[in-house]
Formats: sequence, C-alpha cells, structure tokens
Amino acid sequence: MNNKYFEIYSKRINRISAILFLVSFIILSCFFNLQLLPHPELKNIILKHGYREKTVIGSRGKITDSNNRELAVTINRYTFWINTKKEFDESRIVDLFAKTFNKSSDYYIEKLKRSSSYTVLEKNISDAQSSSILDEIKHIKGLRVEKKPNRFYQYNNLASQTIGYINANSHGMLGIEKRCDHLLSGDTTKINLKKGAYGKYYNLDVLDETNIDGYDIQLTLNIELQRILQEELSRAVKITNAAGANGIIIDPNNGEILALASIPDFNPNYYNEFTLDSFNNAVISDAYEPGSTFKIVPVILALESDNYHLSDSIYCEEGSYRLSNNKPLHDHEEHGQLTIKEILIHSSNIGISKMSESFSDESIYKLSKKFGFGSKTYIPLSNESQGKIRSINEWSRTSKNYISIGQELAITNLQLAMAYGAIANGGHLIRPTLIKKIYRKDELKYINNIEVIRKVIDNNISHDILETLKEVVENGTAKSINLNGYNIAGKTGTAQKFKDGNYSNYIATFASIFPADNPNFVMIVSIDEPSYGKHWSNLSAVPASREIIKRMLVRDKQFHQSISKNITQKNEQDQQPILLSQNDIIEKINSVPNFRGKTLKESLKIAKTIGMTLEPAGISGVVKKQSIRAGSKLKPEMICKINMGI
Repeated sequence: MNNKYFEIYSKRINRISAILFLVSFIILSCFFNLQLLPHPELKNIILKHGYREKTVIGSRGKITDSNNRELAVTINRYTFWINTKKEFDESRIVDLFAKTFNKSSDYYIEKLKRSSSYTVLEKNISDAQSSSILDEIKHIKGLRVEKKPNRFYQYNNLASQTIGYINANSHGMLGIEKRCDHLLSGDTTKINLKKGAYGKYYNLDVLDETNIDGYDIQLTLNIELQRILQEELSRAVKITNAAGANGIIIDPNNGEILALASIPDFNPNYYNEFTLDSFNNAVISDAYEPGSTFKIVPVILALESDNYHLSDSIYCEEGSYRLSNNKPLHDHEEHGQLTIKEILIHSSNIGISKMSESFSDESIYKLSKKFGFGSKTYIPLSNESQGKIRSINEWSRTSKNYISIGQELAITNLQLAMAYGAIANGGHLIRPTLIKKIYRKDELKYINNIEVIRKVIDNNISHDILETLKEVVENGTAKSINLNGYNIAGKTGTAQKFKDGNYSNYIATFASIFPADNPNFVMIVSIDEPSYGKHWSNLSAVPASREIIKRMLVRDKQFHQSISKNITQKNEQDQQPILLSQNDIIEKINSVPNFRGKTLKESLKIAKTIGMTLEPAGISGVVKKQSIRAGSKLKPEMICKINMGI
C-alpha cells in the first residue's frame, strides 16, 4: 500500500518539478533575452517613460556701478493661472488673492466664472508680492504658477544708454547689455533626469549650475554722480528750451568714466514706450564742430614751437579781420593787443587765427591726431563716432585758420574729455575705460588697468595751459561759474551746427577741470540747440556745469575738510577766530544747532564738530533756511539741507 502511494506521489512530484524547471528555464531565458540581447524598441520605451532631458539656462550676470550698487539684475516674475474647466478651490483662491493684492473678492470671482483652460489671475508679479501665495500654492487645488526671469533696472532712466536693455528674447540691445551680451548671458546645457520612486525625477548628472551663470560686470560709473549729471542736464534742457544735452565726467588720472549722460533718455524697464532719439548716446555718437573748446590745441602748438610765450602779444584787430581768402572773421568782443594767455582767456578767434598762420598744416594736423581727435577710443559701446579731420591734401589755404578755432573738423565729447584729461594729468592721453571688472564668483575674467596711449605734451606746458584755464573761470568767458573757495579751470565753446548742408542753430559746450590745483575730475557739458539768447555757452552750458559741481561738492569730504583747514589757518594768521556760539557747539551738542544767519564756512565747521552732514543749496551769502528745525534731537549720520542766500 505504501509503495502504491509513493509511486503515485512520486509521479506527481516529478511532473511538478518538471513544470517548475520549465517555467524557470523560460523565465531565465527571458531575462537572458532582455538583459544580454539587443532590443532597441524596448530601450526606446524605457528611455521615453523612465528618463527625461532637462534644459538648464544659467542666470544672466548683473551690472553694478563702481560701488557695487546693482544697476541691472535678473529677478523672477510670476504669473498665476487656473484651468476653470477643472475642479479648483474657489473660496480659498479668492480670499488669498484679494488679501494679497488688496482687491475686492468680486474681482476674482468674475475672473473665475470664465470657462477657460488658462485663466490668468495676476501676471508679472515680483518675488516679494508672490511670496505669500508661493508658500500656500501646494495646498490649493487648481492654482498654477509660471515663473519667468525678468531683467530689472534699479535706477530706471539713469545711465540708460550706457547700460542698455534686453529685449523679449533676452538678447542684449544697446549699451553694455549688447556689447557684453556673450559674457552676461548664462550658458545653456542639458542634464538627464531619471524617474524614481513615486514617479518623481532626480538628477543623474552632477551639475554646479552657478558655473553656467553669466559673468557679472562692474562699471566705472558712480550712480550718484550719474544722477547729478543727468538731473542737471534735464533741468538745463527745460530752462534753455534746448533740443537735448549731453555730458561726461571722467577721472583724468586713470581714464575711468564716472558719469555719462544724454538727454533725452529712456527707461529700460519700459524701453518700447520711447522714441528712437531717446536711445542715442550723444557723448560718443554725435560728432560736431567744437568751436572754442578746441583752442587749447593751437595754443599748445604755439608754446611747443618756442616761437611764442604766454606773455607774447598779438593785435586782435579790434574785433574784425579778413583772412587770406578775403572772408571776414569776427570776435564776440572787440580787442586790441592781447597776450597769448589773454587770447585764450577771452577766446579771441582773430588772435588764434593770426597765431595759426605761423604753423604748418602738418603740425596742427599731427597735434590734433596726437590728442585723439579723429580716432575712435574703442569704448565698449556701440555706435561710437570717430569724428572727422580731413587729410591735409583736402585742406584749403585757410583750413588751418578755421581748424584752429574749432571749425572744419568734427569731434565727440568723449574725445574732448580725454584731451582735457591730458591737460589735467600732466600731458598723458589715457584710454577711457567704462568696465572696472568682469567676474563670476571667485573667477576673475578681467580687471581694468590704466592704459597710457602716449605722452601728448610736456608737463610744463600742460601746467601753463591749466593755469590759463583757471583764469578763464576767474576773469574770462566762464567767470559766471566761479565758486568762491573752489578752484575750477575751464573753457567755453559756442559753435553753429552744420546741419542739412547749412550752418544753423548752436551747440554750447563747457569743458571743466576741477579742483584745478589737484585735478580729480574732467567734465564736458553740451547743450544742444538752446533757444537763441541762451545759445552762448556762458548762459547755458556754464550754469549747468556750475549746478553739477555745486552738488558734487556736497559729497566731497576732502573739500569740506580743506574749508575747515583754511578757516583754522586764517584764524591763526588773523588772531581773530570765528566766534561760534556756546549754545551751538557745547550746550546743544545733542541738539540740531541753528544755522540761520551763518556763512557756509561757519555752518560746515559747526556741523563737523557735532558729526552732522550738511547739503547746501547755494554757496554764497548766509543760511536762510534749514530742513531740520533747530533744537531737534541730534541723531547719528543726520543730514540737514540748508538754503544759502543774501
């Protein structure tokens, strides 16, 4: 009996074993087939459903000023939307958006009544505005968000033509944004993602995304100087009813451009709302006949020739003179005998022209080119004009007469600034620079170094010209800019514009160097087509320059210190110290003093004693008003505005 059962079960066990073996063999064969033999169709299915490729674009680099204040940055903008054809949490969405954006609930209820697969609730929203919604969005059914990088220009119109803008396709247009687009733009790369647990994807590639970000660019611009320059140019345009204005401030010792402005301007955050003339950077793009600001060149040539000294005199024909072609030449004022220095001080066309008759055409051509006129500076901005100086074989017999007084040639204000920079720094023509540094994290790609192009004039001659330009401000055509206690050197220029084949309208220019005793700044200001009567430089460009310099002085601690030092020295010499009220500097040391009735020097000394900063409107007379009431509690780093008057 036992043998019978054993035989029966033994057969069953053998059959089961055979079946298991066969199944195992089939399974192993399948594994072998899948793992070791090629199956392109299966591979495609796995790659399609198990892997995904992601495009990663690096962030665009930022643009900053010389003090690392952000001028252009990339920020995120958010659009919130709902597919109203699907289920969504209406009450929660309405409450959240009404509270966040301070709008009525009905406003969003009406939007949500529309049947649409893409209903926008709010768009182009900043990080700050979106933060409360982004914190909740994962828990709100049906609410969706789109994030898009957006270029933001912190200072709106300031330095707009220099910075430029990017268009809707994130391509740099105009200014640094255009010329350095390849550096600012982030790299584009692709990474592989693999589907893991719960259907989520994770990176297969290790990628440091900061290494694909664009480079940051630090400019030489100082945004506070830029604000002063741009605001005063805009004010001058209104006062003189001019077509436009432009200006530049440089450091003559290293060639750095500290401010660069052209009016009209535009706001790069809304660039498509402005006309084409707003995008023109006249400082580098508009070449014009400079007029009298060019007269430093023939005077330098005369001093280099050893045929003239500043004390030598020329008869200036009482204001009327005929050239060798029998055409008349006039001076603004009638002059008889003038020294070379006086000719430059009073800007005598006749004196300069008669002096130039002793020059060869080649000598004045070479010196003009040596100063950089007629050549591009290759500043990193588009549309720079090289100006125009005709080759000598195209000159007439009177060309040197006209060129010497700033006619028959065209220059840019950038070229003029660098030429006056050579006067200020002892005779060196320095290449202008707008970019201070290009970097990314710890990687330094570029850093600016001073580049001296050539030695233009001798130190002694540059000193003599600078001293003469000081007298232009003190006694000559620019004496209206004279700021007591602050030495300025400069030269005016009023020239007609050659437009549409004729000379019409005027451009008024003032070139200034300050402080003249130890130059830190060179500034060129041009007022384009001011109304007649204000077309003279001393009635348009000079007053605008005066206001710019006055505002710069407010922030010039060295100037304030020198005033205090001069006061102390004067007191020691005269044995008559300025009497300051004990209530001002002792009893009220914790209170704002009463500045009314005091001079600027007295006020600055008081303010320095108590650690307060003054911002004067005006520089002469006595204080008439002060922005902070006398007796108010003194706070650290307090700034008080004072109005000066007589």
